[in-house]
Amino acid sequence: MKILIANVCLGGRTGSEVHTKDLALALQRRGHRCAIFVRVLKEDLDVASLRAAGVIVTDNLRNLNGVPDVIHGHHLLQTVQACLAFPQTPAIQVCHDATNRRDRAGSSPWIQKWAAVDAFCQERYIRETGLKSEDIPIIFNAVDLDLFSERTQPPLSRPRNAALFFSSRDTPQIAQTISAVCSRLGIGLDIIGPGTSGFINDPANVLSQYDLVFGKARCAMEAMASGAHVILCSPRGVGPRITPENFDQLRQRNFGQSLLTLPLNEVELDKRINELDSTNTGILTKLIRSQNNTLALAILVEKIHQNLIKMNTDRQRLTLWQYYFLVRLKMDKYFKAKAVPQGEVT
Repeated sequence: MKILIANVCLGGRTGSEVHTKDLALALQRRGHRCAIFVRVLKEDLDVASLRAAGVIVTDNLRNLNGVPDVIHGHHLLQTVQACLAFPQTPAIQVCHDATNRRDRAGSSPWIQKWAAVDAFCQERYIRETGLKSEDIPIIFNAVDLDLFSERTQPPLSRPRNAALFFSSRDTPQIAQTISAVCSRLGIGLDIIGPGTSGFINDPANVLSQYDLVFGKARCAMEAMASGAHVILCSPRGVGPRITPENFDQLRQRNFGQSLLTLPLNEVELDKRINELDSTNTGILTKLIRSQNNTLALAILVEKIHQNLIKMNTDRQRLTLWQYYFLVRLKMDKYFKAKAVPQGEVT
């Protein structure tokens, strides 16, 4: 199949960017021909690796060769732009964020199928499309096992070093609390997330060196696959202890923000550190590597695409001005609803 993946940007370490890269490379390895269309393109090593593997990466749809069989879109505007360029190609839209407006669900006949990266995002699309959960499959985030190797032995139950691996401008809000706990317990701490002074551009080469990683979602999965203890946390809060018994439940929610319901403070972090167990972590590493790998992701998406291309699709009567009119109308209603009286502070 010829597959066009649409994302808002490429050339960074946000969740949708890494997912886009991993999916394209995994599908390419299975013999498909992939192209990626983005609005903002930043040339980096990931983009170079995609091009080296034969994936077309562009911010201009005119640069594509031929008509794709499937449009695999993430963010609404880029997905609809691809649909306008290829009006007879069926499209699936995958939600990566349960709250961001650019991830809102497009409507039919723009989109023929909807999916989500976890149950939290799935719940959003159930509300926005009116479909049932069984009609909105979960296309999970995955770890490229060719990049993220597993350490030979699980870390000791009492960690010696740790990393705060969190992609957010809000990292300083949690770094102070985590640093204080680690310092008191004699655990060395590095802050390696994007947007920080210690940012590591190739986490696959360093995560296995840490006994403990603080993070969530993709960052947590990459650390788990590397063999580290993982404590789920973000500025939103602290998540539950990950065990083999609750692994499937937490996996369905992407080890992400909807799980972070406990206050982020030294008491909760102390509790999570005291719960760390080498045997438990070793089992979790095996589970994440067997279930959330890029090969499994490619096989799942491949099956969805094979069913999608059987649909008859024709958007010839839809025009670009109609789309922008509808978007502007929705945005006007949104900002009017959010309007604040003069002198009132939000």
